[in-house]
Amino acid sequence: MIRAIITDLDGTILPRGGAISTETIQAFEKAGQMHYTRIIATGRNLYSTRKILPPGFPIDYLIFSSGAGMLRWTDQQILFARHLSQQSTREIARYLWNYNINFTIQREIPDNHHFYYTRLYPLHEDYKHRIATYEPFGTPIDSPDDIEGQTTQLVMILDARQIRLLEQIRKDLPGYSVVRSTSPTDTKTIWLEIFAQDINKGTTCLQLLKRLNISPNECAGLGNDYNDVDFLDLCGEAFLVGNAPSRLKPYYKSVASDRNNGFTEFITKIIKI
Repeated sequence: MIRAIITDLDGTILPRGGAISTETIQAFEKAGQMHYTRIIATGRNLYSTRKILPPGFPIDYLIFSSGAGMLRWTDQQILFARHLSQQSTREIARYLWNYNINFTIQREIPDNHHFYYTRLYPLHEDYKHRIATYEPFGTPIDSPDDIEGQTTQLVMILDARQIRLLEQIRKDLPGYSVVRSTSPTDTKTIWLEIFAQDINKGTTCLQLLKRLNISPNECAGLGNDYNDVDFLDLCGEAFLVGNAPSRLKPYYKSVASDRNNGFTEFITKIIKI
């Protein structure tokens, strides 16, 4: 029996350049009427998520920053936050500096929309877009020693020549969580995020389910990208929307795309289980 649902946000219930549909909101309301615990697990920080989801949006919990934070939606109380120490952040930054990779360093939760950023290498268009979008919150740095205080994560945007570094970075930084995702801006560019050890959407969703005394087998998940795999693999029922990468599709059940109300179809299927 399903008792909880977990869904990603961007590219799953929020189409690129669009808005969450009325049908999707109604499906969340219906899930609440069925007494399902409703969880959104997003890579967005809290500030960015709140710009998309109004206070009365019909969910119960929010996993944000790819698992670095957990929020009870009804009273907006942060239940969990995990950070990188200043020392660890500087060490990772020095490592990335050697590869001439541009990256941002997101500050401490709940203010991790504030960030440091580098300009080491010709700027990728997606990186330029990110910096420009959040320009009031950004601080350029010229050295890892400019980083002050705890941080949430480091974010890299890799171009075609740098993508080969993905597995090397994972190998060289075994004490940290290295999470891959696809840019919500152009849906093609690879983003790589480095968090404290064992931080991802899956581990934090599991922590929440334990708090609620819900077994992962009693959970249904819906995602669209590589950074959703960690929570999808926990769930007794796991689905992808139709716009997910083709490499992932053989491993999960499927519903319609984000633009065709895939979440509504997901809820309809879950109710029948």
